[in-house]
Amino acid sequence: MKITLKHALWAATAVAMMTGSAASLAVSSGPHWLEAHTFDKQTGKPLADVAICLGTSGRADQFGALRTDRNGVVRFEDVLAVPLVLTASRAGYRGREQQLEPLYQSRVLVLKLATGGGGPVCNAEHSAKEADVATGLAINAVNVRRDINVDNGVLVSVAASGKINQIRVSEQDDLSAVAWQPYKGAVPYTLSAGTGGKRLFVQVRRASEVQGASIAVESPVKQVDYRVP
Repeated sequence: MKITLKHALWAATAVAMMTGSAASLAVSSGPHWLEAHTFDKQTGKPLADVAICLGTSGRADQFGALRTDRNGVVRFEDVLAVPLVLTASRAGYRGREQQLEPLYQSRVLVLKLATGGGGPVCNAEHSAKEADVATGLAINAVNVRRDINVDNGVLVSVAASGKINQIRVSEQDDLSAVAWQPYKGAVPYTLSAGTGGKRLFVQVRRASEVQGASIAVESPVKQVDYRVP
């Protein structure tokens, strides 16, 4: 077969077109990243600690099972261009599952969760970074003031380094047998009889129920002196 210059140019053009198409397909098919931003549907505030799984219909966590940070954000890297299933859940909110088209480019997804319970569940471990932040919970200051409605009564309030929802107070340094009580700004405590100097021991924690399990982060015990007039 005789190959002419015209045939050679046509063949070169065809190869170039085929090569170009293949390169374009490789770029568009990924992998890419997916970033999910989660919010409370009613208040519009970011939701931290939301468990989010990204995967396929065959495996819900194929591309990861992570928890959102304090800004309500989580990011999945190296996501292939396949049909996706995203599952989001958090204690106190109704879980949701969302079908997503294949990612042909990186994407930011906004999720709004409604309060309640039930729905799909994603089982995601707490990240090491979140654990490091959590274990840093501490009491920065304790304020003790007289409760005029109770004999030897005081009201105890604290300033902590992170969010808290429970507190316990005692005049004994061993708090292991002291019950936790809800903290909403100040808690009443009745001092032992007598006037003069008293020493209180205070501890706070952030407790929550996640997937039926109790998770609590406790502060070190802080002592404070108070004088009964």
